[in-house]
Amino acid sequence: MKLKLTNEQKLILSQKMQQSLKLLQMNSHELETYLNELSMENPLIEVVPPREMPPSHEKQFSARTTTDPDIMSRTIADTPHNTLYDSVKEQINYLRIPELLRRELIWLADEMNERGYLPKEEPELYAFGGSIERYENAVKVFQSLEPAGVGARTLGECLLIQLRRRGAEDDISREICLSYLDRLAKGQLNYIASKLNVTVGRIEQARSLIAGLEPNPSNGYYGGKQTMYIRPDVEVVQDNDGLAVAIADRYMPTYGIDSFYLDMSEREDLSDEERTYFREKLTQAKWAMSCVDRRAAMLMACAKKILAVQHDFFVDGVSPIKPLSDKAIAEKLSERGVSISRRTVAKYRENAMIPSTTGRRKR
Repeated sequence: MKLKLTNEQKLILSQKMQQSLKLLQMNSHELETYLNELSMENPLIEVVPPREMPPSHEKQFSARTTTDPDIMSRTIADTPHNTLYDSVKEQINYLRIPELLRRELIWLADEMNERGYLPKEEPELYAFGGSIERYENAVKVFQSLEPAGVGARTLGECLLIQLRRRGAEDDISREICLSYLDRLAKGQLNYIASKLNVTVGRIEQARSLIAGLEPNPSNGYYGGKQTMYIRPDVEVVQDNDGLAVAIADRYMPTYGIDSFYLDMSEREDLSDEERTYFREKLTQAKWAMSCVDRRAAMLMACAKKILAVQHDFFVDGVSPIKPLSDKAIAEKLSERGVSISRRTVAKYRENAMIPSTTGRRKR
């Protein structure tokens, strides 16, 4: 054993530096929550309400007395914290149908998943007296409920129900929904057109129509947890000089030093303990404000760089006639010092629900 002295440099982050880095990574909601909690324990932090209130995403409910099934279903959907299951059950109770069929519909409602779909596989028919005809009839009635598409057993069937409700179903859209949705999602319009012996323009019309449909009938209904809406940190706006970036802070409270408590901290009749308390709180408040300013400056710097590099995207929208493959993206990142595999790029792309090269190519 022997003792050895060496000189080496180490970067040691203080607690404040670590917290400052965390603040830089917070989104607007997380930052607002953190600063509001901090203001509860620090009287020198003043919270000023936002200049604008964000638009409400919650539907308003107004009580109605009606037997109209369309109005009744919309009323049910508008009820706060009302699930799709609740809506379907109440619609079933309003229907003027034989009691046997009502029990069959309730059985189907219990089989419905959280998206509003019925099982694709044919169920045990004991609930329908062993009759496939009774089962199909009950499904047909179930699919007549609101919202359009509820009770579908496949995505294609869900979309077809909505097309029929709109009076927009035709041979082309029906064939696409039943047989070519995967090809449509990949942007293979020429392939579909050749198979259906129609023009690509006709397929584009069908795609626009289908894109406006709702694949999840349960959307708009309470799913058992509060929906968190993301507020943007920055916005790209048009001004006299072209496109520019701006901090989207109009929905955010503003924070500053409370003048009342600041004056109180400077009173001469304070005890040593009180003076120490105010000094510490003032230091904390100034540090928090400086972190907010640094975060805003960092966001602006990053946003300006993104706008400069991706200017054409903000002007024209998505238009990669020749989109980069996962391999090409990995290679470009490698050239910039980011070592990443093609499969990792593909994983992040799929998690973000970004189509493959074929699906992104404009035809």
